[in-house]
Parts: sequence; structure tokens; C-alpha cells
Amino acid sequence: MRTTTWTLRRILKWAGFGLLGLIVGLPTVLYLAFLGIQEASERQWLGKAPTHEAIDARSREPHPVALLDVGFDSLAARMRMIEEARESIELEFFIYEIDTASRLVTQALARKAQQGVRVRILVDFALPIFKLAPQYAETLKAAGVEVRYYNTAGMARFFASNHRTHRKLLVVDRQKAIIGGRNIANDYFDLSEAYNFLDSDMLIHGPIVGAIADSFELYWRSDWVARPEDVTPDATPGTGQGLLGGASPQEEALAAELRQHQPQHQMSTCNDIHFVTDYPGSGVERRKVYLEIARLVQEARQQIMVESPYLVLRDDGMALLRGVVQRGVKLQFLTNSLHSTDAYYTVASLAHSLDALKMPNLEVWAYQGNPLASGLRPSASRRWGVHAKRAVFDDHTVVVGTYNMDPRSANLNSELIVVCRNNAFLAKTMIQDMQARMAQSRAIVGTADAGGLDALTDGADDEAISRMRRIAPIANWLDFLM
Repeated sequence: MRTTTWTLRRILKWAGFGLLGLIVGLPTVLYLAFLGIQEASERQWLGKAPTHEAIDARSREPHPVALLDVGFDSLAARMRMIEEARESIELEFFIYEIDTASRLVTQALARKAQQGVRVRILVDFALPIFKLAPQYAETLKAAGVEVRYYNTAGMARFFASNHRTHRKLLVVDRQKAIIGGRNIANDYFDLSEAYNFLDSDMLIHGPIVGAIADSFELYWRSDWVARPEDVTPDATPGTGQGLLGGASPQEEALAAELRQHQPQHQMSTCNDIHFVTDYPGSGVERRKVYLEIARLVQEARQQIMVESPYLVLRDDGMALLRGVVQRGVKLQFLTNSLHSTDAYYTVASLAHSLDALKMPNLEVWAYQGNPLASGLRPSASRRWGVHAKRAVFDDHTVVVGTYNMDPRSANLNSELIVVCRNNAFLAKTMIQDMQARMAQSRAIVGTADAGGLDALTDGADDEAISRMRRIAPIANWLDFLM
């Protein structure tokens, strides 16, 4: 009996030690591993970074360009470009929805494929936002449209799975391109009845488009790309229907309106155009876009205006801002309020940074979520948020692309930008559009009547405020993933 009791005590003793180790040790190991991943996401590699001539191309030949600041106008421009294609069409997007906008675009692509045009779509495989499932890809393949997926790594490969291609481009015949913030979905083209984005793209004609097409080829052929048939069909939803079926009367009416749409953008000429993109794959050494943006910031002498849906700044970002404003350069940011975005975690991070952002020459504005007063078409929804990734430097140089002001764009995602230098007309056009959005925003910091946290959360419902507060304690800990 004593032996049995002694054995039971030993078992309970060691079970207690094991349970204590599980409770204390496992979280400690996970925390240290997490810190290691965080450090790896920012480590400046000493080895030679991979390169390719297409990831950094600059031309001083005349290029017709235009800003596409209105969603419906941008969709009409895309549809015209696709219709005019004669040889090739390349598309690369972070999100390719299954909705009205994607149906119109996809059906136009299928028609061109049937005419002998080579059509290829590269879409990121980020779950759970991924929608263009293998079943859809199979239907598109039968219609002559090739589909590939970027980075199908699962969460078991945590760091690798957090690397995404956030690039967004449409290239036709290596002669025309549209790049910018818009994915393929209703809410990027002013068609959603629930929520729409205020975004911006750049339409480009000319030789630099060849480099953009070559960068697509680099990604298309990279080791990070998988064929749909190599992905488990039941890993993602999708029936294979819903993209190429017969158009509804509403879609036919919308397609007719797009064909008759008069462009709302004005063309100008860029005589110094620069395309920069990140190299495919994870690792800070492959990130090129951040370095170019940092150079532009350092070159600014008077004023910088920036629009980004997210404003998440870590110590290095804050140091860069301090250096700019200390040189006397005026800095203005336009971003989202809690009411104008569903990304409550990024707003929580921004809220934590409000005191640090109180610097001379620095203003931060939060969009309040209403439809733009200057919209020519009736608004499809009552709630809007900014999604453009763009900037103006010293009233003459503009940047449009996919780069958000956050650590994810700097360290994890593949991004792209186009820089047009010394084009006062283009800069003025962008400034006027940004000012129209700022007129429907509230200052958070930097002005005499800046509203701070109240302005940042103004108009948000109780549930959104509650979610922001719940995530706030760990928002800064996870900021490298935002």
C-alpha cells in the first residue's frame, strides 16, 4: 500500500512539474520564437541582395500618364484597355473577388483570350481573403485564361506565409499599364452598397511599361508561384460558376454605362518616370520599394503630402519623420478614422502613437467616412474609406503604388511604385484630389483644433471602439505584422 501511495505521489509530483512547465515554459518559448521572427522580419542582410533589371527601371523618354482617382473611371479605363489588347494581357492582384466587377473584367478577358490574346492572371493566395479558387481557375483555363497563385505556404510556415505579393497591375501589349491601390472587387470601383474605397491608380503609356511587364514575368516564373492544379481543390471555396456565366440585366446595363463613360482623368506627359518593385520572395534584402521612398523623403525640401489607409510607425519610421520635420519640411498624412476602416487593429496602433506624432511641421488627418461631395455618380454606399497609396513631394514629384505606411509593406510584402518627377500638372492634380478628401477629414494632431483620439474614433459604433480597445494591449507587440 505504501509503495502504491509513494508511486502515486511521484506521478502527481512529476505531473505537476510537467503542467508547470507547460503553463510557464511553452508561452516563454513561443514568445522568444515570436521575438526571433520579429527581429528576422527587420534584419538588414549583409549578403548580396538578388536583383533583376525589371525591378528598378527609369526612363526620361516622354510617357503619357494620368491619375485615376475615381473608382468607376478606373474600371472604365481597365475595360477599354482590355478591349484594345491585341497580343497580351497580364494582371497581378492581391485580391480577385467573385462579384459584379470581377465578372465584368473576367468576361472581357475571356473574350480577348478567345480572340487569340494571351491572358494571364497572378493572384496572391492569402487566406481567408483568397477567392479565385482552383475551381474558378479550371473554368478560366477552359476559356483560354491562365491562372497562377503566389505563395501557397500554410500557417505551419509562419514567416513564409506572412510574405505576400501586394502588387496590383494590369499590363496590355507591353505598351499600356495601370498600377495603384485597387484590387478587383466592387468596393474599389464605387459599386459596393455597403462600403467603398477612395483609391488612386496611375495610367501609363510608353516604354517603361515593358519593365512592368518584365517584373510580372519575374513573379510569374518565380519559385513562389504554384499552378491551381497543384493546390488541394477542397482547401478553398468555389464552385467554378459565377465568373463566366451569362450577364444579368443589371450587369449588361453597367457594361453599357462603362463603354459610354467619358474619362474623368486628364493625360499629361512624364519626362522622368521611375518604376521600382520588390524582388519576389521573403526577406528584407529583397525589399526595394522602401529604400526608394526613403530616398525621396530625404530629398524633399519643402513639403510632403502622403495618403495611406494605414499609418503604423515603429521606431525607425518615427526617426525618419523626426529627421524630416527637423529640416523644416512640412509633412501631412491622410489616413483612416476608425469609422472609415474595418482595420481596427491599425487604428489601435495609431492611437498609441498620437503623443509621439506631436512634432512641429507634422499634421495627421483622419477621413470621416462619408461619400465625397464632388462625386459625379450617385454614391452606392453611405460609408467610405481611403485606400490610396500615394504621395506628392515639393509640388512637382508624385508617387503612386501599392506601398502602405506600415511595417508589413516595408518588411514582408512585395510592393511596387511608380515615380513621376518634375510634373507640376500631375502634382497639382493629386494635391487637389487629396485636399478634397482632407476637407472631409478631421485633424488628429498638428493643428490648433486637432481632436486627437476623439477625432480618430468619431462616428465609429460601440462595437468598433470595443474591438479597438481590446486589441490595443497587443497592437504594438504585433505591429511588425500590420
